[in-house]
Amino acid sequence: LRADRNINRYQASMQPYVKTIGELLPRVSKLVLQGATQCEVLDEWFGDLALHYSNQLRYLDRDYCIVIDTPPLQTFNMLTNLNVTFGEFANYSTACAAASQLQHLRIYNIPCSVDESLPAVKTTTIVFPELRYLLLEYPRASNVFANIKAHASLPKLKLPCLETLHILFGGNYCPVLACAVLPTSMKSINIIGQYGILSVLDKCGVQRVEKLMMTALLNPTNNASDTKNLIKSLYDCNRVTRYGCLRLDKTLTLKPEDLETLTITHLQIGMEMDSAMVIAFITKLSRLVDIKFTNVSMEDPVLNLADPEINGDIGKTVVPFAAPINSLSVNYNNNRDSTQPVPELITYLLLRLPMLRYLTANKVSAEDITKHVEQFEPHFPHLSHISFDLEECPPFIVKGRKGV
Repeated sequence: LRADRNINRYQASMQPYVKTIGELLPRVSKLVLQGATQCEVLDEWFGDLALHYSNQLRYLDRDYCIVIDTPPLQTFNMLTNLNVTFGEFANYSTACAAASQLQHLRIYNIPCSVDESLPAVKTTTIVFPELRYLLLEYPRASNVFANIKAHASLPKLKLPCLETLHILFGGNYCPVLACAVLPTSMKSINIIGQYGILSVLDKCGVQRVEKLMMTALLNPTNNASDTKNLIKSLYDCNRVTRYGCLRLDKTLTLKPEDLETLTITHLQIGMEMDSAMVIAFITKLSRLVDIKFTNVSMEDPVLNLADPEINGDIGKTVVPFAAPINSLSVNYNNNRDSTQPVPELITYLLLRLPMLRYLTANKVSAEDITKHVEQFEPHFPHLSHISFDLEECPPFIVKGRKGV
């Protein structure tokens, strides 16, 4: 159902429609409510409509939270999927969703402050016995839950069957994660947050996870040594069993040795580095499948990247890297100043990554790059997608390969 703000003028005549819709559509099990954001009248009407179907709904999706005055006990006791996006006005209450059947829970735009007038939670433990998937998304660029003391009385959240956890833009503290009792083994964890929330994750009791994705939003005040130790603990090969994705901004300086023994298959790193450091990361991290360098400086004139056998039998003279990399992205910073049509570093890496399928690079000068691709095409048997961000845009066409 969709509605707009004009619904305010029909407040008095809206209630009969709940009964009418219920009579016309008596067997609804999936309800999606959209539109009229920050409209308290509509939120109350949507709340009445949801409450009408509460004991038969299995799926409820609402753009903004629904308001239900004094909801009865055992409301929504059949619900297995719940998606809610919070509004901005403070006086809301959310539908009481019975925890016993809930399997998928997604909550977006979670408020960044706590209303101290809200009644205290009386129970000490809440159990979600069937919950498999939990997504919590906080507003971007906000100081989420700066007042940690306000959450000291929150109950423990037991999630014995949780398989997938997403916490997005959780700032430096996430009260749900701090209160959660997670299973020792999980399928997937995805965290975007600052050091504090990542530290809580490290201590939450998960001993094994198949897939760990982490974006560390760090700042210069973070202790570099503590951050490195935290990354080593989270991505330990005994904890992450299959897939490890780590995204770091430019504030953290790392050496390849810091990540060498970890389960990191996908890496995006923002610290400034020269060609020698790029090569060192690829050489040391043998599990890499996808790597993105977002802050590469101009080629080091001391490092000779040229291959003297470039026109000879390359297959016999160039030793490939051990990492099975199939996706490479090299983004140069503004310090790069080269007249080469394709930087030597890219050529150097291409000849040593035989499994490469996807190549992305920027700051490439406006030369005819088709010659470069065609010259070494026999040595790139899997390369299917190339994306170059040119410094200029000449009238040429890259041809000869599907998907380029």
